[in-house]
Formats: sequence, C-alpha cells, structure tokens
Amino acid sequence: MNDDNWSNLHIKYSEKDWSKQPSIFAEQALDYFPKQGTLLELGTGVGQDGIYYAEKGYQVTATDLFVDTIKKTIEEKQIPNIMTQAVDLRKALPFEDSSFDIIYAHLSLHYFDLETTQQIFDEVYRVLKSKGVFAFFTNSTSDPEYGTGAQIESDYFLIDNVAKRYFSVDTVKPLLQRSTITLLDNKGETYKDRKVGVRNLIRAITTKP
Repeated sequence: MNDDNWSNLHIKYSEKDWSKQPSIFAEQALDYFPKQGTLLELGTGVGQDGIYYAEKGYQVTATDLFVDTIKKTIEEKQIPNIMTQAVDLRKALPFEDSSFDIIYAHLSLHYFDLETTQQIFDEVYRVLKSKGVFAFFTNSTSDPEYGTGAQIESDYFLIDNVAKRYFSVDTVKPLLQRSTITLLDNKGETYKDRKVGVRNLIRAITTKP
C-alpha cells in the first residue's frame, strides 16, 4: 500500500462505530500493566486505544506514519497526558534507550518482511525499560486470508496491494527470546470478529528482564 493511502484509511476507520471505544485487547492488556508510567503506542491509527490509556492516567506517546486523525480527536477532547509523533516503523525508533514502561501495538506489526519485523522487535526492547511490559496483537495464520494473494516470503503475502504477515504462536516465539512471556495465544478477537464468534488473532504480553 502506498504510504499516502494510510492517511485515507485512518479517515475511513474514524467513521466506524468501533473507533469510538477501546479495542478488546486494549482492555485485556491493561490488567498486565503497571498502575502508572509512560506508554508508547506503535501504530495508533485513529487513536482510540492510546486515548483510552491516557484517560487511565498513563503518559502516552501515540505514534503512526500519519497522526492527523488522532491529533484532531485529542484537541476536541482536550486530553492532557497524550502526545503524538509521526514514526515510520521501518526505521529506528526516535527515542532514547529504556524510555518507556509500556509499549503497546494493536494490529500494526504485521505489515513487514521478516528482517524488518526483527528490527522492529529489536527497537522495542531497546527503548523499553527493564521490567517494562510489551503488549501486541497481530494477524494469525488461522485467518481465512492466509495463503491468498502473492506470496512474498513465508507467512507474508501481497493481498489487494497490501503486504501482510501472518503469525502463529510458534513463529512469534523466536522474536521474544529476550523477554519473559506472560501471555501468548491465538485467542484474540476484534469487535467485528466477536459478532461472528471468531477468536484466532495473536495476543502477546511480555516483560523485559
């Protein structure tokens, strides 16, 4: 997908009912977080999860390739403890080592080839504090789309001009070797999935030693 299309996609998503409430995973992950601290969100999209955490009292840095949509929402709601920053996950994260207590990513880490994916995880653990929590939610190999489109590499396909990676519990584990796994399964769901009784997305919550 062309980078400019992401901005248009955010506008489209902002019109959906689910964009006005935190995701199911955001609410689930909260139980594993420290009671307060700094939180970096990777791929905030329309921003409902970052805003949810800010309203819970965390100091949130919400990042995405384009942040215009969430900026508008923050201004309208006058939320004080959240800032936005444009970040391209294909590049090094523009933050100091050990900067955040929590790093959170909802459906934003499955668009990259394996080399880039590994680099992203390396950067996450670089900027995460010791004893910090990393929570992420991704596509699963159980998705009906898996295996369709043109295969780019193992578990990575070009589908409708969008490159998507699909994870399993086994393929996630090698990316988490430097952390303690608290939760890792393929029982995640979105509101859209819940309507049809589907629970097969990857949920992962880890702690950096």
